[in-house]
Amino acid sequence: MNFAGLFFLLIAQYICGRGLLRLFKIEMKPLPALCMSMMTGVVLVSFAPCLLQLFNRSIDVIPAIIAVVIVTALMSIPLLIKFRKPQFKKLALPLYYEWPFILVITFFMLLAAWRSFYYPPYARDMLAGPELLAEYAVREHNMISSVFTIDLQSTNNYFKSPFITCLQILYKLLVCPFGQIWMVMISIPFWIWLYTLLRERIHPLIAGFLLFFFMTMPEVYSYSYIMLYDFDNMVFFFGGYYFLIQYFYKDQQKDFLFSALLFGFATYIRTETVLMIVLTVPMILLYFFRSHYPIIKMVKKVLLFIVMPTLFYVLCIYVFVSQFVPLKLDIGSQVTSDLNNISVILKRLKDIPMYLVFSYEGVRLFGYFIIFFIGLLLAEVIIFRKFSRESRILLYGILVVYLGLPLLGYLIPLVDLTNTTKRGLFKMLPLMLLFMSDSNCFQYLSQRLIAWEQKTFSPVDQPKGALKSKGKKR
Repeated sequence: MNFAGLFFLLIAQYICGRGLLRLFKIEMKPLPALCMSMMTGVVLVSFAPCLLQLFNRSIDVIPAIIAVVIVTALMSIPLLIKFRKPQFKKLALPLYYEWPFILVITFFMLLAAWRSFYYPPYARDMLAGPELLAEYAVREHNMISSVFTIDLQSTNNYFKSPFITCLQILYKLLVCPFGQIWMVMISIPFWIWLYTLLRERIHPLIAGFLLFFFMTMPEVYSYSYIMLYDFDNMVFFFGGYYFLIQYFYKDQQKDFLFSALLFGFATYIRTETVLMIVLTVPMILLYFFRSHYPIIKMVKKVLLFIVMPTLFYVLCIYVFVSQFVPLKLDIGSQVTSDLNNISVILKRLKDIPMYLVFSYEGVRLFGYFIIFFIGLLLAEVIIFRKFSRESRILLYGILVVYLGLPLLGYLIPLVDLTNTTKRGLFKMLPLMLLFMSDSNCFQYLSQRLIAWEQKTFSPVDQPKGALKSKGKKR
């Protein structure tokens, strides 16, 4: 491994992501800001090979470094314009009862990093698509390579987003032959960010358990090191909903715009995500009506919310794919011709719980995470019968995914149950996790734990920081 190249890309990704946060005036605590900077920076750096190809430059080490430097310099402008002296605050150590979960979770993170480094890409979709295109681009120094002389009519994987192709090119050139180490630059910050979100809402002991429960879903964890689009798409789809929740609470334009941008990143990674973003619009309209927004303002905001992901869709399909793939893309041929056959939607709505949740296969894929969520939701409805605003938004997002996937399967026959739909369910899993932390059941348990700590420990003996963990205000 070329550690100099890895360090160079890590710095570039952080600066790009940090500049993006400053551009949108997003204020976060230091650790979540670091995580968000790294995740968004990976997407921004992925545009560097695209720029080389668009300007007809050679795909090689020096041009790649120059392209990354240019992207990083552009994204650092907001940091330079509004330069702030870094403030290094003393980091608070985790409480003693957090360490078991932290150590186990760290082991899982290191294992994912090792597997992404040591093993070559082996997912079928990658070997017939982005990995193949990236390997030939590195060999021939051009993304329009001799690979397209091979008969690829049996697959459409080369028409997918250039997100993975470009990252593979960068990391193959600058880091290691297998490339895919970039995956943990998204997954590890995402897990850490999730933990900070959970810890803000509930007792640290419960937060550690819930994150461990989430990470140990076999299918989701495996795609943190098996190279495909779905894990990364899940990360930015969840980020879009998180900042949309922030907007509903604070009513600040910056959160709304950043949410739309993250939804745009999710669309750039998987273009069909734009349909689920459209399905999110009714919830936004309801908020506008309840907040008595003027009609013109409502229309402008909704259009802005839809336009940003749509621009990423156009950029991906009609610019990058059109320029980098010298084969004709016929989108119309992928859409079903039998639009009257509504039974496809009904069958998929039935098949998802039957085959992907309440079955041996469902447990093998997702453990008991989804079943536990359903049980918790029933308990919330039967016992407490009330939901916070955040919980209602999260439930709406889960419903969008659950209804949006059958709708995609109806419109696009290639969206099958056992592959695309199965991995599409990833998008609702972090939403379920955040709902668990916001649920009345876990809030009650969290308050009981804090009360027990206050009663059991004297101020001298009490674990440092324990009294501050008051959970999320209802």
